Amino acid sequence: MDKETVSQLKKETALKNFRFNRFLLLRYLLAGFFFTNLYWLLSLAMSKSMWALLPLGLIVLSVPAIAEHLRLYGYPSDDVRNQLKWHRLYQITQTITNIVLMVSVLTNLGFEQVFPFFTNNVTSKGFVSCILLVGILLSGVILKRINSIYSQKDKHATYITEFSKLNN
Repeated sequence: MDKETVSQLKKETALKNFRFNRFLLLRYLLAGFFFTNLYWLLSLAMSKSMWALLPLGLIVLSVPAIAEHLRLYGYPSDDVRNQLKWHRLYQITQTITNIVLMVSVLTNLGFEQVFPFFTNNVTSKGFVSCILLVGILLSGVILKRINSIYSQKDKHATYITEFSKLNN
C-alpha cells in the first residue's frame, strides 16, 4: 500500500471510531442494566418467585438495544435518528419499572414478593430505594444523551464535523 492509501484508511478508521465513541456511555450503562437485571433474575429464580418474569422481560427487551449498538459500529452516517429506537424504548421501560418498584418499596406493597432476598426493614428498603433511584437517574441521563445525539448537539457530533472538515 502506498502512503496515500494508508493515510485515507487511517482517516476512515478515525471517523468510524469517532462515530462509535459517541455511544460509549450508552453502551456501558446498557451493559450495567443488563447485568443488574440478570443478577436480579437469578436471585428471584433461586427464590422460586414468579416475579422473575419482570427482570427476564427487561433482559429480553434489552437484546434488540444491544443489537442496535453492534450495528452502529459500521454505520456510515452521522444521522442516527432511527438507529436508537430500541435503546430508547428499553430505557423508558426501565425507568417506568424502577418508578413502579420505588412506589412498591415506599408503600410496602409487594416488597417481600419482588425482593424476597431482602428482609423487610428500613435498612433494606433504603438500600433498594437508593439502587432504584440511581437507575432512574442513569436512565434519565441516557434518554437525554439519546435526544442530544438525535439533534446532533452532542460533543462527538462537533468532533466528527470538525474532523471531516479538516480531512476533506
